[in-house]
Amino acid sequence: MRAVSPRTLALGAMALCLLATLMFTTASLRLTYITDSAGVRQVMFTPESDPTRLMSLSGLEAEEGDRIYYTAFGGNLATLNIERAFSVTLEVDGAEQTIRMAFGTVADALEKAGVVLGPDDYTVPSLDSFVTVGSKIEVHRVEYVETTEYQTIPYETEYIYTSLYYRDTDRATTVQSGSNGECVITSQERWVNGELENSTVVDVTTTVEPRDSIIKVYGEGAPVSPLTGPDGTTNPPTSYSRVLNGKATGYYAKSGKGSSGLGLGYGTVAVDPDIIPYGTLLYIASPDGKFVYGYALATDTGIALQDGRVLVDLFYETYAESVINGAINVNVYVVG
Repeated sequence: MRAVSPRTLALGAMALCLLATLMFTTASLRLTYITDSAGVRQVMFTPESDPTRLMSLSGLEAEEGDRIYYTAFGGNLATLNIERAFSVTLEVDGAEQTIRMAFGTVADALEKAGVVLGPDDYTVPSLDSFVTVGSKIEVHRVEYVETTEYQTIPYETEYIYTSLYYRDTDRATTVQSGSNGECVITSQERWVNGELENSTVVDVTTTVEPRDSIIKVYGEGAPVSPLTGPDGTTNPPTSYSRVLNGKATGYYAKSGKGSSGLGLGYGTVAVDPDIIPYGTLLYIASPDGKFVYGYALATDTGIALQDGRVLVDLFYETYAESVINGAINVNVYVVG
């Protein structure tokens, strides 16, 4: 057997070391696929796994807002994905600012920009919308303000019609003077970005009630009395037991009751109880119909009535009206 020289042994050992080194290096290499959202595609065969080093080796540079993802797989495969950031514009509080981000929602953009929304603020587009290249986000500041306003409530005028004024049809008497009322109107104003968008009334409270003006004026055939007949109206009766004709005068008294013990007011009259018993329902009008006292109850009496000088004395709630009545020839219909 031929002996192996030392030089040959040394060369063999060196070859084995090189082979081992090559095998180790090959085993640690990875096939790395590099993708860039800007369109760059590269493939590298390298043992490097640090994303920053890989970026440098590939000649790529990371910019503000970029997202870099490195993933190693089995079989010596790996990927390096670069999501390039884009500009997103925000309009907020009267100013415009730009941020860069690779992906996310409007809410993410606001967080990145340090913008905090109030409880009623809103954005266009909405917070859950995803931003894209060229997105523009509008932040709308909303404030609700409650206001109060005092407003006049004008009084109304009510007219009472009476045939008592048939001798002077232009006459008008103020029974009650009118006065305005007042109310407080509470509104809620919605202000968006410092401008009033709308105002809604949320409450109206009357603090002073208005007092209506009441004026008594002439009305042809309008009865003085508010009482109604058996049919529930102030129309002349369709049936009655008898008709008496005679003089009617007017009177006024501060006492609240007549001789019968019954109350006094428009629609009560004084009579001779021997002719017309107390409590009798009457209908009284002049024969020509120009004056109508209307339905009345016999509740009182007096000397002129008992001695026959006056058939009926008509009660008025003011002295002035009793004077206006004067002496009138009337028909007295005994209704019931």
